Amino acid sequence: MANHRIAPELRERAIMHLMPPYNWSLRQVADDIGVGIATVHGWRKQLEIEGLIIRKVEPGAEHSAEQIFTILLETASLSEHELSEYCRKNGLYPEHIAEWKQNCLTANQPKHRQLVDEQRATRTEKSRIRALEKELRRKDKALAEMAALLVLQEKLSALRDNEEDD
Repeated sequence: MANHRIAPELRERAIMHLMPPYNWSLRQVADDIGVGIATVHGWRKQLEIEGLIIRKVEPGAEHSAEQIFTILLETASLSEHELSEYCRKNGLYPEHIAEWKQNCLTANQPKHRQLVDEQRATRTEKSRIRALEKELRRKDKALAEMAALLVLQEKLSALRDNEEDD
């Protein structure tokens, strides 16, 4: 396989599109400049090594439940500014902390409360379905009545035409 040199301008453009605020996918960048995905992947890997881009990680993927709980306790009373500073120091994102907090609140919600909420939602959906079915039956009846009236109108018209011909 031939070793092709890529113009520095194209490489710079590709690197620009790999970094924020663009964050293009490997496929988009490869298609844009006409190189293979493996080449672009190598460039992105180099950017990660240099610390210029951070690969998006699922919240909590690197932390145990105990660590997450400790982080939530430490950040519970912090203001938004203090939270941002804490996140910068510890390599976290405020969105992850908010998600962990929501997960914690949901997990500790009494099962009875969840059951009541689910039952209420089910009841609401059932009543909505009943109303829609009732409306559908009404419209079906109206449609059948209209079809019958059209048939009768055609028959009446045909009878009148026959009487006029006689």
